[in-house]
Amino acid sequence: MRTERHQVGAAVVSAAREDFTNRIGGLVRSMSRAGRMTTYEWQSIAGEFLDYLGALSVDTPGLDTSEARAALKDAAEAAAGAVAYAAYHPHCSFQVFLEYVNFGMSYDPGDDAPQESVTPGEWIDALCLNALRDRAKWHGEAFHFARQKFAERAQGTPVGELATGLTAVVLDDTGDDEEYPPSAQARLAAVDAALDRIRVRAEETGEPLLDRPHSAALRTLRALAAEDRDAFDAGLSDLLVRHSASRAPRPPRAA
Repeated sequence: MRTERHQVGAAVVSAAREDFTNRIGGLVRSMSRAGRMTTYEWQSIAGEFLDYLGALSVDTPGLDTSEARAALKDAAEAAAGAVAYAAYHPHCSFQVFLEYVNFGMSYDPGDDAPQESVTPGEWIDALCLNALRDRAKWHGEAFHFARQKFAERAQGTPVGELATGLTAVVLDDTGDDEEYPPSAQARLAAVDAALDRIRVRAEETGEPLLDRPHSAALRTLRALAAEDRDAFDAGLSDLLVRHSASRAPRPPRAA
């Protein structure tokens, strides 16, 4: 069984790497010819780059190569493109540009296509990618307006409150327009308030919301905001274990 899994894994890695430059270029241009590129297309492109990065990490886990950095850059920009589309279309002009494939698309205001949104999870993934490249604040306005579309209905949920906490810590947006940038205490207070809303909802519904992965991530973010290195390391380790367990192969079915 282990040999079979290794062979399948090797085949997936090989397929992700094979002729990637031409494949991703062809995919992007095919999508552009098919019509307006929306959140789905930009997220799909980001996913292709992330699969490629995963394949590259097999040989270079640190991803400290120029190829990996170029792929990460466009993964982040494509993910931000989906957020920008959700934030701005059809109200404002905006552009998305991918250097790896030398391709860009400009959008003008108009009502020829319906408004779209991204889920809190998609928003978080895009923000984290851009934080890795120190580009989160560069796209901060798009993240702000895209989040407004789900913030109210996601209030009290682990994923929604993690988005709230990340907004405070990464984007320096605590919701208080009179204090910018917010102090460390203000950012920490925003994270604590997010955790409190999860606790209240858990008590109201009887659901173990504080045990969910996004709640654990929010507690880890709190440790980062509080500069509690021990709690942050423990929280990060717990998150990695949870992620590894969720990605573990399923046991074979009984005959």
